This record gives sequence, C-alpha cells and structure tokens, in this order.
Amino acid sequence: MTSIPIIFFHYGNPDYLKYSLKQARFFNPHSEIYLLGDKKNDRYNFLTHIQAGKYQKEADAFAGIYKHRSSNGEHYELNCFLRWFYICAFCKENNIGQFIYLDSDVLLYEDISKMLPFFEHSTIANTCDTIGVPAFTYFNGYQAVHSFCDFLLYSYTNSTAIQNLQELYEPFLKDPTTMGGISDMTLFHIYFQEHPAETMKINLINNDLAIDICINNPDGYEMENGMKKIYWQNNLPYGKDVATHKLVRFASLHYQGHAKDIIRRHYKANGYVLPRLWESLKIKARFKKIKRSIKALVK
Repeated sequence: MTSIPIIFFHYGNPDYLKYSLKQARFFNPHSEIYLLGDKKNDRYNFLTHIQAGKYQKEADAFAGIYKHRSSNGEHYELNCFLRWFYICAFCKENNIGQFIYLDSDVLLYEDISKMLPFFEHSTIANTCDTIGVPAFTYFNGYQAVHSFCDFLLYSYTNSTAIQNLQELYEPFLKDPTTMGGISDMTLFHIYFQEHPAETMKINLINNDLAIDICINNPDGYEMENGMKKIYWQNNLPYGKDVATHKLVRFASLHYQGHAKDIIRRHYKANGYVLPRLWESLKIKARFKKIKRSIKALVK
C-alpha cells in the first residue's frame, strides 16, 4: 500500500497538539508527517518540523487583498485562509505529491494508505461540498492545492466573485446575532460546486467507515451531552447512525472548539501518561474555580 505525507499547520503549542501529532504517527508509522509551525512547537522528534514563516511572502500575496467578512476575529479567520498558501509553497519547494492535510484538533484512527483508494481519483477531497469543514483534506499533489489558492486569489480580486461573497455575507450583516460569515470553508463549498468532476465529499468513505465533520454536530449520528456519542471497540471509535442504528467506525474525529478538552481522553497512541493526568487535574481545578465563582455570585 502507498504511504502519503500528512501535513499539519499550527502556531503555538497548546496541550492538545501533541496528542493529534503522536496519534497520526501511531496509526501511520510509514508516512512522512510534517508540521508547519513556529519555534514554540519545534519539539517533536517523530516528525519533520518546518518553520512556516519561511513562506511568508507567498502568504502575504493573499493577506494584502483579504477583506474580513465574519463574526470571528480577523486574525483567526485570515490565518485559516493563509494556511493553504503556506502549505502550497511548502509543497512546491519540496516536490510533495498527494498528501493529507489534518487540522491540529483532529485525532486520526486509521492508516491513510488503506483509505487512499477511495479518493485518490479526485484532485481535492474533504467534507466541504455544501457543508462541513476542511479538517481532513486530501490533495492530489501540489497542483491541486495551487489551484485552490489561485481560486482564493481570484475570489478576492474579481469583481463578480467579490460581489458573490458580499451577497453571501449580507444575512450576517442584517442580523448581528447570527454567528459566522465568509471563511475558507465557504470558499471550499464554492470551489466544490464549481469543480464537481474534480472534487469529492468524503464524510462517508463507505458504509462502514466515516470521517467526522465535527464531534459537536450530529451529522446523522446519536448524540450525548452535546457531542456525538462514541462507542469504543478495540480502542477504535464508532458512532451510531440514528436512521439505521448501525455502528459506523470513524477514521478520524474532529474536536472543534470546546471539544478540544476531551482530545487527551480519546487519545489511543502510546506515551503522554503523566501529561494526560496533569491536564485532567488542571481542568478539574478550573471547573471547581468556576463553580465557586458562580456560588459566590448567587449568595
């Protein structure tokens, strides 16, 4: 089976990052793993670390034309766009062929080489055809990610494309309480709609294997305490399809937002025993402090 690279992009070194990186290595022992990051996260000896800043020039080309249209912070939203330009420049410099991009809050539970036959005939595959996020994205080489970056540049410079984005943003302007707006996810949705023959939605690989869009959303699966209810079998995660009551195995889980706090609990690779214990105690102490503050307010 063919092993392909796995690429992460992240600045800083939050507690959960080590688990995502190490688990990708655990389930993919033969894949090259790259972290495009900064000095803070240049500390993992089981992957290749790249200083993302060396590709700043390529990212600045988009930063200079970006217009913020989102309820999220501008710095956060812009960086979500810029990651694709950093990755594109890295792939060009290093002659990277097909690869998988993973968000830093994704836990992988499958060898990518076993999944490759399902989507290797597309140029880009992820969960973003009409809804979803690009937390797990397959690119069929440099030209694929370069094409998407060109599309981003076009979308923020062509007058018709700009007008289309503005029209999509209008409902958020009319109702300031509505969260969201224009993000790189939006542009993936549009790109998939405009390139149906070249792209593929892969939230369901087959009837027995799925890629989680976001653990906080039902997506047709049973929920518990605001998240997908996970059934563990042989240390692998399953979700129950509410329509068929069938258990479907997840190849990956995406812990967006507050769900990052449970990454350490769902980590199934080796090592990090003491950090997991310490972080559990820190979180418990944090909740106790919050409870004390609430009690003081209601007295």
